[in-house]
Amino acid sequence: MNPNKKVWIAFTSFVLALVVIACSCNSIIPTPTLPTATLPPPPTPLPPTALPSPTVAPQAMAGLAGSWLDPDTTGTVTTIMGLEGGFVVDTVTNPNRGGNELTSTNWSNGVLTWTYCVPGGSCVTTETVSISGDSLYTNWSNDQGLSGSTTMQRVTSPPVSPEPIPGLAGKWEDPDTHTVHTIAWVVDSYVVSSAINPDNGTYDITYQNWDGSTLTWTYYVAVNKQAVTIKTISVNGDTLNFSWSQTTGESGTDAFTRVP
Repeated sequence: MNPNKKVWIAFTSFVLALVVIACSCNSIIPTPTLPTATLPPPPTPLPPTALPSPTVAPQAMAGLAGSWLDPDTTGTVTTIMGLEGGFVVDTVTNPNRGGNELTSTNWSNGVLTWTYCVPGGSCVTTETVSISGDSLYTNWSNDQGLSGSTTMQRVTSPPVSPEPIPGLAGKWEDPDTHTVHTIAWVVDSYVVSSAINPDNGTYDITYQNWDGSTLTWTYYVAVNKQAVTIKTISVNGDTLNFSWSQTTGESGTDAFTRVP
């Protein structure tokens, strides 16, 4: 046999032997197994939380419904009604002006707030503070920067007592100044609801009193910084006789004339 051929056969046999050994080793050595990633279980959803049912606050203003007279605004009556667990203002009226002057009303957190506007005058916003029987305690402010507090009184029925000075209630013009004073008989008292001058506008009524026979009121004229006090004497048809005095020390008597 050719020596080269023998070498080739021997080399080939050696290679085949190595292949067989390699295959045997692969069958003996196990194939490594990669660990399977374990995911954490999904979180268990929490049971829905029941929201507490809304509770209705106890009625903090029991007895608020009704009609209330504001003694500081000369006869203005506010009518309040119950509505959907709260309160609402229905009307704000004054017997001397007529018509409903209410512009807004709101009930929130046990407080009733409302605004009314006087024709030719200011807009007043009132809010309730507390109530005790037939007295309603309130705070107020207006669009002229003034504010204060007022105790309103319940109006339980229409006025039934006759006017003690027939004809005193009405509108009276001062012929010297052309100021028109409006007087009303409300419940059991005369009140001066306004004093209006065509040139100077509405005068503030700073004081008034009805003592059972004489009506007295003071109005302030801002243009000359004078306070004028009027006291009624008598009514004769369309003439109202009165005495007057002012802060300059001057005084006298005069007569108003009734106007429609």
